[in-house]
Amino acid sequence: MGARAVAVRAPRAGRRMVKTASSSSGRFESRASASMTSRAREMEQTLEVQAEGEGVEDEMREIAVDARAPRVRRDRAKTASRELKRRFQSRDARCVILAGGADETNPLTRRRARSAVHLAGTYRVIDFPMTNLINSGMRQLYVLTQFNSHSLVTHVNKAFPSELFGGEVNGFVEVLPTSQTREHGETWSLGSADCVARHLSSGSLTKYTYEMRMEDECLRQLGSLDECLMSELDGTTIILSAEALYSMNFAELLEQHFLKGADVTIATCNQISSDQANAFGILDVDEMTAQVNCFIEKPTKAQLEEFMQCTTEELESCKLDANMGVYVFNNSALLELLTASKSGVAPGDRHEFGKDVIPYAIDMGYDVKAFRHSDYWKPLRSLRDLYEANISIAVGGDAASLLTHGRQVYTKPNFLPPTTFHGSVYTEKTIFSDGCLVQDGSRIVNSVIGACTSIDKNVDLEGVVVVGRDEIMKRSGGVNSVPDIGANTIIRKCIIDSDATIGANVRIVNAAGIEELDRTDEGYVITEGIVTILGGAIIPDGFVI
Repeated sequence: MGARAVAVRAPRAGRRMVKTASSSSGRFESRASASMTSRAREMEQTLEVQAEGEGVEDEMREIAVDARAPRVRRDRAKTASRELKRRFQSRDARCVILAGGADETNPLTRRRARSAVHLAGTYRVIDFPMTNLINSGMRQLYVLTQFNSHSLVTHVNKAFPSELFGGEVNGFVEVLPTSQTREHGETWSLGSADCVARHLSSGSLTKYTYEMRMEDECLRQLGSLDECLMSELDGTTIILSAEALYSMNFAELLEQHFLKGADVTIATCNQISSDQANAFGILDVDEMTAQVNCFIEKPTKAQLEEFMQCTTEELESCKLDANMGVYVFNNSALLELLTASKSGVAPGDRHEFGKDVIPYAIDMGYDVKAFRHSDYWKPLRSLRDLYEANISIAVGGDAASLLTHGRQVYTKPNFLPPTTFHGSVYTEKTIFSDGCLVQDGSRIVNSVIGACTSIDKNVDLEGVVVVGRDEIMKRSGGVNSVPDIGANTIIRKCIIDSDATIGANVRIVNAAGIEELDRTDEGYVITEGIVTILGGAIIPDGFVI
């Protein structure tokens, strides 16, 4: 089956077109010519000369109508194609989820990718952007991995099988690992744009079943290959990070993209303060048209004042539009931009969407629009971000909006017994996952307890995130069993990674208020004042942190 033909839009004023390699369909190449006959062309030129005169003959008028027939057909095809775009492209937009992020400063990512870190006990971070896409009707999902990908790949394959869509013919989630090629040298992907460009050049982001649907639908609706070509139907690609928490209807994002005729649409969030701006890409957006006029990546305070054209005092109250790392590209524009923006990147440097592709698109006159998201959004870039998101969900904070009874969140199913409480247990604003066992006299407040966690008697936990595990390996009370957290232990503001064991009479409270400390050899790390018990660590009885 041939690959899909891509219609490249004519350049806008001030826009430089870049020659890119593209696959073309044999069906569209074999179309009949849509050019006018020489007689009709001559008559149209005659009429243009006489346009200001009077008394044009009826016969000449008829010939003029015939001469302009291709234009009329083209306009009709474009009008009909709008409905095709809005109905068809929304359903079969290609969705690329970037899930390869590394974080050397985060102890939870020593054994897993950041998007594979557990959240709210039952879920992984990647479940939330994936859920957004699936609940929005998206059916063509590619997950691009790179760093520490084993745990992520295993989870995605189990959480999002093709049966979720009714079989692969109706939808799929495909996990694509990064690779080294002769074309790109002996390096892994360097940046988000470089990662997507490599997969596009290798053809791994193409499912011909889905690429050909648009052409087939176009033929049924418009009747000929000529009119399909004139309709300028172009595929659409959604690109987003797997490492952020938010709830978004991507169908609405696509609807705005099509209605405004954009080449690129960027999702933005206007809940970022000027103090936080140096961690984000900030956009200047026209309030009336949603046109993106300018973009600056991670600005300093001085750069921000100049960019926003306001004083320091005014900047405190300015609403800043931050780049959410969610993009919609017309496929032809994506190919052009990935190739052209690469020329400005020094060899060995990272090629990023935010730093390179988007500024280039704006500078070269592409039609770049903003889609404003006003609800909860939290990018997860550090251990503190992950910790705060977990606690926020447990205590009913802003992040709790992600988990409501009216919204399905997809994850890997675990076949576990219910959590069991023995004796008198006090708990408040805490999430308990399945398979847990809590003994008499324990107090657990403002915490998240992951699956299959065994807690002994008189344990006191507050502000604690226990990752847990997917399988029951030990249950307190059995022969030779050892609880995950031993009796009379007190823990505050701590993350306990999977398979860690904490003995009895332990105190983990960071009484000295230490901000940074690496005690990997003893099984723990302190990052930004948060204690992390490393995965598989054994903390002996009576230990104090």
